[in-house]
Amino acid sequence: MTKNIVILTALLGMLFAGCSSHKPKPHATVESAPPPPSHEEAAYSKPLSTPGYRFSSLPQAVRNTVVAQAGMAVVVDVVKEAHEGRLVYKIYFKDAGNYPPLWVAADGSVLNHDYTTAVPAPVPSVALDPSDLPPDVAKFVHEHAPDGEITSVLRETWTAQTVYTVSFKYESHNPKLYIVSDGTNLTLGR
Repeated sequence: MTKNIVILTALLGMLFAGCSSHKPKPHATVESAPPPPSHEEAAYSKPLSTPGYRFSSLPQAVRNTVVAQAGMAVVVDVVKEAHEGRLVYKIYFKDAGNYPPLWVAADGSVLNHDYTTAVPAPVPSVALDPSDLPPDVAKFVHEHAPDGEITSVLRETWTAQTVYTVSFKYESHNPKLYIVSDGTNLTLGR
């Protein structure tokens, strides 16, 4: 029995010795967050980039051209490069068989693979007041729609020539006119 008491005393002694080294944490203690990993330890060392992000980062003129040329084709890659001081964007599509790579200049021009212009960038139209029409254009409009109420006049560039598009309030009586600066009518069916 003394042997049992000695063993029990030894076990109680070890139990108390183990508990005495344990210090309980106060309830109000807030542990600080571990420090952020260093650059070398980070899982991503470069910014994440997706085709959608690269497409949305393109200049608006380039995005407009891509949509005009390929519609809703899925873009898988966009590569930006400089060629003779000119920025060029190469757009690659998922369906490469139907949509080969499209090369677009920063102004929205479609380029051939030798960097020559295949399709020039569209030139935005400019709204004008009817009183700003060149004399030959104004004369043509007055002769062909003397009573027509003009609703809009746009100056556009079509294949290196200036064209004035004149729209009227009642288009069924006075169809839209397309007139070159010298007064030549481009309107079909007239």
